[in-house]
Amino acid sequence: MRRASPLISNELQFTGRAEDSFSNALKEQMELHCGVTFMDLLKFLYQSSLGPLHLFEMMDENQLKDWIKENLEDAKPSDGPLTERLYGKKWIRVNFGPYKKRFGNDYQRIYEILAEAKSIKQGQLREYRSLLKKLVDAIAKGKIRPATEEPRILQLVDSFLKEYEKEDYPPIHHSETYMLKNTSEYLVVPYKSVDKLG
Repeated sequence: MRRASPLISNELQFTGRAEDSFSNALKEQMELHCGVTFMDLLKFLYQSSLGPLHLFEMMDENQLKDWIKENLEDAKPSDGPLTERLYGKKWIRVNFGPYKKRFGNDYQRIYEILAEAKSIKQGQLREYRSLLKKLVDAIAKGKIRPATEEPRILQLVDSFLKEYEKEDYPPIHHSETYMLKNTSEYLVVPYKSVDKLG
């Protein structure tokens, strides 16, 4: 998928007050992390509506356990929040650093929580498309804008989303801008299961 460079390199900022729960979720995400770009907001909304279910399509149970084990072993124990909210109350991010500090390399515990996602009805793409429209509207209204002036932002977003739709909305990766400024090691799990982390 061709990606317009400014969308993956230009940091965004939220201006003014958040007037609803959607705007507030975006504002919180941009305040919590440095270097948030358009691509990172797409990932946030993808995970909010579609969760981690694409992982079950990409890997079988053993591969998924190995993937979690490798990521957990590579993670550095850290302070900070164990979980991070997404939009809505369907999914939530579990941060590997704080998880490792609390539970060590116990990959089985977090895998079992993730596995509960298979019993959850998969989010419909129309829900994701609805969130994307809200994001475009926030950009059009100037609530979300590039930190450095980019007069073509709406044109770039529209062009990207048309191509993205043609490819049936595949999962999005964090931008390099984001990854250079944040620890992006986490796993998205069902919101209702997070209390099992104790």
